[in-house]
Amino acid sequence: MRQVLLRDGRAVVEEVPAPALEPGRVLVRTAFSVLSAGTERDILAATESPALLAQAADPDRLRRALGILKQEGPAGLLERLRARRAPAEAAPGYAASGRVVAVGKGIADLPPGTSVACAGVGYACHAESLSVPRNLVVPVPARVPLEEAAFATLGAIALQGVRRARIEIGECAVVLGLGLVGTIVAQILRAAGAVVLGFDADSARAARARALGFEAHDLASRDPRDEVPRATGGLLADTVLVCAASRGSEVTNLALRLSRKKGRVVLVGVVGLDIDRALMYEKELDLLMSTSYGPGRYDPAYEEKGLDYPLPYVRWTENRNMAAFLGLLAAGSVQLRPIIDRVLPLQEAAHAYELIGEGTEPRPLGVLLSYGETPADETRAAGAGTPPGLRGASVEDAVDPVPAEAASIGVALCGAGAFVKAAHLPALRGSRAFAIRAVVAGTPKSARETARRFAIPLAATDLQQALEDPAVHLVLVGTRHHQHASQILRSLRSGRHVLAEKPLCLDEQDLPGLLQEARTARRLLAVGFNRRYSALARRAREVLRQLRGPSVSLYRVNAGALPATHWVQDPEQGGGRILGECCHFVDLLLFLIEEAVEGIEARALPSDGSGVVQSDSFAATFLFRGGSRAVLVYTGLGDPGLPKERLEIFKGGAALALDDFRSLSVHGGPGGSLALPQQDKGITAQWEAVERRLRGEPSEVISLAEIEAAMRATFQLDRAVRGER
Repeated sequence: MRQVLLRDGRAVVEEVPAPALEPGRVLVRTAFSVLSAGTERDILAATESPALLAQAADPDRLRRALGILKQEGPAGLLERLRARRAPAEAAPGYAASGRVVAVGKGIADLPPGTSVACAGVGYACHAESLSVPRNLVVPVPARVPLEEAAFATLGAIALQGVRRARIEIGECAVVLGLGLVGTIVAQILRAAGAVVLGFDADSARAARARALGFEAHDLASRDPRDEVPRATGGLLADTVLVCAASRGSEVTNLALRLSRKKGRVVLVGVVGLDIDRALMYEKELDLLMSTSYGPGRYDPAYEEKGLDYPLPYVRWTENRNMAAFLGLLAAGSVQLRPIIDRVLPLQEAAHAYELIGEGTEPRPLGVLLSYGETPADETRAAGAGTPPGLRGASVEDAVDPVPAEAASIGVALCGAGAFVKAAHLPALRGSRAFAIRAVVAGTPKSARETARRFAIPLAATDLQQALEDPAVHLVLVGTRHHQHASQILRSLRSGRHVLAEKPLCLDEQDLPGLLQEARTARRLLAVGFNRRYSALARRAREVLRQLRGPSVSLYRVNAGALPATHWVQDPEQGGGRILGECCHFVDLLLFLIEEAVEGIEARALPSDGSGVVQSDSFAATFLFRGGSRAVLVYTGLGDPGLPKERLEIFKGGAALALDDFRSLSVHGGPGGSLALPQQDKGITAQWEAVERRLRGEPSEVISLAEIEAAMRATFQLDRAVRGER
């Protein structure tokens, strides 16, 4: 496996043996790991070998050298010097997330595939595979993406500091130092009901805190000794949390001055302790140390041997602090996306360390290493070149074709609903390339009727029956949305190719596992984003590629009303119309604009009591990396007499209008308009692209990176419409 090592003052990525699974430990495939700037810089500096002259000038080193020379002679001294010349090496990292691969003896509550956050120096390293003691691993709630879950360790550090502060609702809390931990501390304090003021020497960091809704100032423009009395009516702070790092004691003594009488000062960061005793005595202050992640830290019996502290006596251990922080993320009480500045692939670790180095401006807060595809909504960190998620097929999409001797590609229908029958079955039956071998439906009646009607040899209610048929090469997953992820996974693991109707899954955390399974199995995984295969969409992209500059798009979807009682509206079964349908429109925008999504701003229509589900009508603005902008207007309020979709794109002096997949008008640009005799949303062309791919021929079937980009952006849209970040 690959791992980041710090050697001689620089970061390198090298191949190292994968960790072995041991009793009481969890083997994790890493998804993301966090670079904590201060800690990482200290470790990096510790690996630097001082110059020989500098070593000779050090009196202590010279004294020790003379002693060695006297006791061991010149040969002994020479050997020692040779050994000292070997650079120190460190395996950095202590905060990561990923998925459980296997568990050691004694662990029964973390089955393989579980999304987890990991902690601990020497355990949660920057490496592709981790072996972590059970008490340093916590499961990740379904609503927390893995890139945010990787911050659970730092969240536990922040949470432990807040617990030490014993904050009460309405109290004033001052945070000195608005770096990564300080910004998280401020959010937890606000969630706990405190009035929060923040201060930092860096004006940019203070501005970022204000953007999160805090009163925050930089020390150069505002003096805390003036601002805290003003904000508290002269009372001063009930508690001050020092989250800065400083060799001196100025910050510590400032905290004492900002505290009210009998107030509390909590040291979360590393600062000097040459304190003003007279001031502390006069105010009778409590000076409290916060030890890292919480109770259990540095206790080998807890961390290494897995001996947990009984909850009635130690309510908040480091493990329970990590879990509580993930709960805050799931509830939206703490926002991490605004402070995740860079997400870089593992192979760019050296660049990541340059970013967090001393003197870097602007100083990033959250820096992540990614161990797979960079999510489409994090492409602001991906560097130059084609944005991740828009690269098309790659060597990672390698697919083993169907056997050459197979006269046709055998298809199993998993799901026999109205859309499968109306859209997919006509395309399949009209093609000589495919043969429908099996149909799997939810009830025996539905399976039997579909098999009889379309002359399908096998009717079943269990997918396994279809997967046992050697004549089945591909599974079309067309069931209700909550079943997609598990059925796709089963099909891929059985060696079958998969075309899944949208959405790929309802839980964003399922994405990496599904995509990785397809890569590992060398099987095609395609999603039914059929609009991209339409002749009109392909003509539009050809025109747009010949125009220069960013584009502005307006996509209006007259979706029609869908009752709140419909299964698509059920969060558990359908996931709502954004995940269930809007992923189509998101994918088409990505296909045509060919830029990664940097952000999405959205507002839903207020509920008017009409029975229309609130999120069924919204306006969303997509911000693309290359400067393009797109507005998606989706509504269930319209009349069906108006055609469902119209997409207008303006770019480089030209205008394109795609009307309900019946016609494309091109104004002022290269290439001509195109009108079709009937509506074509690309279903047949999609199956043709699948066939070519499975026969080992050149094909424009959707790539795994494009699937991930569309699904990530759809999940982001869903959060934006619901008012989440």
